Amino acid sequence: MKKLLELFKNDKVFRVRILIGFLVLIYIPMALNIYLIYNRTIKVVEKEKIEKVEDILGKFSKTIDFILMDTERSINEVVNHRGIRKGIEDFEILKDDYRMRVKKFIARKFREIQKENLYIKEIICIVQTNKIINCDENFITDKSKNFFDEVLKEIYKTDSDKDIFWIYDESKKFFSNAKDEKVLFLVRKIKSLDEKKDVGYVFAIMDTKKIIKLYKHYSFGFDGELSIYDENKKFVLTKPRYAVSEDILRDLIKNETFNRMKEFNIKNKKYFIGTTRINKLNWYLTVVVPKDELTMGIKAHLNKSIGFIVLISLLLAFWIVIEVIVLSKVITEKEMAHYRLVFTEKMNEKLRMYKHDFMNHLQIIRGLIELNYPEKALEYLIDLSKEGLIIKDKYEIGIPEIESTIFTAISQAREKNIEVEIDCIKLSEKIPVKIYDLTKILTNLIKNAIYALEKDDALEKKLIIRIYNDLDEYVFEIINNVPIIPEEIRDKIFTKGFTTKGKEGSGLGLHIVKKLVEKNGGTIELVVDEEGNHFIVRF
Repeated sequence: MKKLLELFKNDKVFRVRILIGFLVLIYIPMALNIYLIYNRTIKVVEKEKIEKVEDILGKFSKTIDFILMDTERSINEVVNHRGIRKGIEDFEILKDDYRMRVKKFIARKFREIQKENLYIKEIICIVQTNKIINCDENFITDKSKNFFDEVLKEIYKTDSDKDIFWIYDESKKFFSNAKDEKVLFLVRKIKSLDEKKDVGYVFAIMDTKKIIKLYKHYSFGFDGELSIYDENKKFVLTKPRYAVSEDILRDLIKNETFNRMKEFNIKNKKYFIGTTRINKLNWYLTVVVPKDELTMGIKAHLNKSIGFIVLISLLLAFWIVIEVIVLSKVITEKEMAHYRLVFTEKMNEKLRMYKHDFMNHLQIIRGLIELNYPEKALEYLIDLSKEGLIIKDKYEIGIPEIESTIFTAISQAREKNIEVEIDCIKLSEKIPVKIYDLTKILTNLIKNAIYALEKDDALEKKLIIRIYNDLDEYVFEIINNVPIIPEEIRDKIFTKGFTTKGKEGSGLGLHIVKKLVEKNGGTIELVVDEEGNHFIVRF
């Protein structure tokens, strides 16, 4: 060691080599760490943006389905109207003035539908004799041929038993004076009152331009695109910039990877492609996003900031050296001493709690034995052991903070002669709410319930804590059986400043609880029944 120190002191070349070695040992791991952080950031951003695109894809498919279902619902309401069915069935034998009244009534119903549904461009009603009701000049059927023999044959070639179906085809096949374009429309049979024959048809022509405008508003970056394909894997409504091949669509549909983006390599360029089904039309809503597009912005930002990151990393490296050499020992000893102190205090607190309960149980058992009730003492011991097992089972919630909250509640309630009932499931640590906020919510609700039970004169006082799943929601339910909250104040219970505790209350507890619940995207409600007051929180 002495020789090395002398060499370091006297040999300049050796000192340079030592410095270079030191820098290599420090900066290479630091550079590697920057590289890993860079790649990890890119992957995280890419994943988040893919999830956002998947969410938009799912929401838009639901929007399209809702538009189609709303159109069917509106048309069905008119077609099922008994007066309209009777009027169309007897249309040819009606007197002119009554026939005109029928036409005006149907036209008014159609206008009401169009006012409610902005995506319906025109509605036409045709009776069996080719008479047309409420028809715009742009949609006049070709009377030079038999409409039902020719046109409806084309419509019904797929399934003649259906009462309602959607058609997307060349408009000139069905309507004269129409533009040379494809049109999307709904066809609905009108049945006679005895349901034995078809007496007419309703055509609801959709405004495809508004549908196109709707999905053009969805943003998928500079180069991302949303398009629609039919059951034959051919694009509809508009021609996409990125034409998705039949093989890719078939792969996505075959594996039922709906609403999920999947990576494909097309002409040496990587794309994320996802699809979902539009059930009413048997169409497929498809999103194409170039992979580079997802992270283009963050890459540019990271590249601009790389110098700053490197500088911070170098400073951090020197700080680490100083900390390791000068401070690590002192800090370690201080932290260990603090940890031992905190751990000892917690253990002592738990031991005092256990000792208190244990001594209470021992006194009861001793009293039973001294009073010559050995069977009662044995029965008490058995019940005590069973209670311990039940408590253990029902406290395995999986989140220590929540378990601690409930344990504290039980201890407080028992001290006040309140019966406690626990019914809880085991929770995942990834529940959609901050654990700190959830702990404050439950603590406030349980504290309020215990306060109300303690102040009541009822012989039976019961606190119930339930945690369970209800469909796709986590539900936290706190119940106190008495006193029942009066109906006239139930709507005010979460209002800021409102309290039933008089001077002891601030009127902030339940208001704060509601704010915390809403902050985490949840709901809270008060339900009162024969079991008591239910404060129900859902996430």
